Amino acid sequence: MFTSLFLTIGLIHLVALASPGPDFALILRTSLHRPTALGAALGIALAILLHATLSLTGISLLIAEHHWLFMVVKMVGALYLGWLGWGALMAAWQGAGEQAFKAGGERAGWRKGVQSGLATNLLNPKALLFFMGLLAAMVTPQVDGLTRGLLVLELFLLSLFWFGALAWSLSTVRAQRLLGRVQRPLNLVTGLLFGAVSLSILGGMLGELSRAFS
Repeated sequence: MFTSLFLTIGLIHLVALASPGPDFALILRTSLHRPTALGAALGIALAILLHATLSLTGISLLIAEHHWLFMVVKMVGALYLGWLGWGALMAAWQGAGEQAFKAGGERAGWRKGVQSGLATNLLNPKALLFFMGLLAAMVTPQVDGLTRGLLVLELFLLSLFWFGALAWSLSTVRAQRLLGRVQRPLNLVTGLLFGAVSLSILGGMLGELSRAFS
């Protein structure tokens, strides 16, 4: 009965996953260490699992409706993404390889990767709005609890497969040789990407405050 719903949401989610963003940039940044990159992939997928669960249970809507709470979420997310961007820019300044990885504030290890992936996606307010808008628009009240649970599982598995495959392929010897030649500009681009997202969130917040006080 809900086959078209699964296919439509899955396709939209895959398109969103393939679009460059903070999650993709994090996998690139951690690809120097395969366990860290795979951990980051799992962390991102877990964050998406949580986003989808919160959206389907209405908790995300409650957060968005409480303006002060949503502003706090935005502020924390913007500062965290800005910190990641600054670390990537410092890595570009320091150079490529292990030294640049440490200069960027990254630590090797599966657990560290999971923590970074969770924080990067979970603290991105744009991810919260995306899932809230997607699921609220397509999942009607007629959709039963089991189907909702399967939708959450679908989003989690698609995310895990995509970012896991990306982390694995980018951490191969051949890929590392290629990335090693462009490590500094790559860090520069990822740093600018994180910074642009952070500034766009902060700019939106300033716009909301100016309208509130005008």
